[in-house]
Amino acid sequence: MARRTVDVAVVGGGIAGLAAARVLHERGLDLVVLEAAARWGGAIRTEREAGFLLEGGPDTVLASKTDAVDLCRALGLGNRIVPTDPARSAVFVMRRGHLQRMPEGMVLGVPTRIGPLLRSRLFGWRAKLRMALEPWLPAPPSAADDSIAAFFGARLGREALRAVGEPLLAGIHAGDAARLSIRATFPRLHQAGSGRSLVRGMRAARKAPGDAGSAGFVSLVGGLGELVDALVAGLPDSALLAGAPALGVRREAGALVVETGTGPVEARAVVLALPPPRAAPLVAGLAPDVAGILAGVRFASTATVLFGYRRAEVAHPLDGYGLLVPRDEGLRTTAVTFSSTKLPGRAPEGHVLLRGFMGGVNDPGVLDQDDECLAGTVEREIRPLLGISGEAVVRRVYRWPGATPQLEVGHLDQVAALDAHLARVPGLFLTGAGLRAVGIPDVVADATRAASAAALVARR
Repeated sequence: MARRTVDVAVVGGGIAGLAAARVLHERGLDLVVLEAAARWGGAIRTEREAGFLLEGGPDTVLASKTDAVDLCRALGLGNRIVPTDPARSAVFVMRRGHLQRMPEGMVLGVPTRIGPLLRSRLFGWRAKLRMALEPWLPAPPSAADDSIAAFFGARLGREALRAVGEPLLAGIHAGDAARLSIRATFPRLHQAGSGRSLVRGMRAARKAPGDAGSAGFVSLVGGLGELVDALVAGLPDSALLAGAPALGVRREAGALVVETGTGPVEARAVVLALPPPRAAPLVAGLAPDVAGILAGVRFASTATVLFGYRRAEVAHPLDGYGLLVPRDEGLRTTAVTFSSTKLPGRAPEGHVLLRGFMGGVNDPGVLDQDDECLAGTVEREIRPLLGISGEAVVRRVYRWPGATPQLEVGHLDQVAALDAHLARVPGLFLTGAGLRAVGIPDVVADATRAASAAALVARR
């Protein structure tokens, strides 16, 4: 098979690889994007069925982190951006088998308004008193890198951690609150709590323009798959090589060579836009220290189950974004998004769309079940919670083996060590979820950084 020579090879066709490729193409560099799968987009997967718009992976991006929104606008998708409905942004939490509304003014599980907290039936009076008095209590000792559980529990108490801190903060990452790093997963929350009071810090952050506490989420009219499609359409056909898994990266005569099943690709620079455990074996021979750190980043497996129902057959008003299920409630379903409330156009007239979530580090065997079992479990658990009486019109399961990064305590120190080792491997750059980024905006920003650095090397 013939050798191909380019300025830069990008390995990985998810949002990180495609965003990096766009930067390189705009700078006039010859490039190729190698993707092992037959489709582009990685964790972003948008499909349609029977009038429903199904998001198998992420469904929104945080608006206050503008990198993803700016990218959409640059791709001509500005008029396709749709916000979530702020008037129906309530979140429900299961408590003793029943749904309770999370108090208004809670930001990332932190109460910023005293009245709604005191009126809430989600917490007992001891927990309410503990949270309400937090601004006047002595600041707890803080480690350089606390876990979510240590950080949140020390400031707001164990019941707050159980009811909202763990299912919300750790649940977003399908992880263990006792192991996930607050500094790596929620840096703004960590910063808000760096003073004497976390509550006061979040109140101030909520009032600050452009902060995550006051901003909402956005998507695209046709789902986030539109972003993937626009990125792919903006690249030359010659640069896109799907179904071509990378097998390894080696150095040869001053260049880097990516071995693939369709032949070697020689490049001045290589951008690996892959989950760290998948990137590790590719560089084991070239940079064993780098490979060792990459292999140590844990990922969790999850499943997303979507159901479309007739509106008349769901008793709950679905007047919010969704519900959370604390671990001690005993369900395998960890959360449910009310997709057709959260965003317009997700369900046909007279219908609703729900997304259930399973798996994570606390349920590692989730994908041992077949699709029918996964869907049946979620449906059986949410029927009494939401008063569902009819059969699903649409039912779809998306399986995500080893897809959710676990940025655990010490992760940022490992990334710093990784960068030090990478500095001794000219031409090799790493990006993607699980290193410096956890959400789509951060992934886009980090991919832009990596591509810009690779472009400088490729032009020398």
